[in-house]
Amino acid sequence: MAFQSGHRRGQVWDDVQTLDTIIKNTRFNLTGKSEREFELAFMSAVAANKDRIKGDIHSQVDKDTIVRSVYLFGKKHRPDLTINEDGIAVEIKFLSNSLDGLKQAIGQSIFYRVRYRFVINLFVIDEKYKETYLKGANDEEKDLEEICKDLSSDMNIFSYLVPAFNPGSNVKSLLQWNDIS
Repeated sequence: MAFQSGHRRGQVWDDVQTLDTIIKNTRFNLTGKSEREFELAFMSAVAANKDRIKGDIHSQVDKDTIVRSVYLFGKKHRPDLTINEDGIAVEIKFLSNSLDGLKQAIGQSIFYRVRYRFVINLFVIDEKYKETYLKGANDEEKDLEEICKDLSSDMNIFSYLVPAFNPGSNVKSLLQWNDIS
């Protein structure tokens, strides 16, 4: 079993860059505090930019589309959103009860690479982990930064950490260590 080939050129790569822009322009400081609500909010942002996306959007929240799953270890793993059937998988995790969702999503993203050329992890950080987010914004999470850089450059897995709160003035509105642009 091998990963899908993900060349950083062409229409699918253009869609990765478009999603990068959409993520950077989407606010996740919402009153809702469930993973499903963040999925719906992000899907709305993607749908609002549908004219800029070249591929077909498939979402678990859209009953008219089917999200292709990856079958590994006796289980179907299904991303929250995809562009095309083999293009881009997007996984959204709301880190609220624990930060273990980070580990889970990184594992899932490696699984998704079996069927998809690129994977985007969108980690929405609950306010109770504000100090952890601020440490990342102040370059105090070097190991996480290195892992994200390696996933990006070596495996075409791009990760974003976005706060579900106002991080404060002069604090980055999202954390990402990707080599997209």
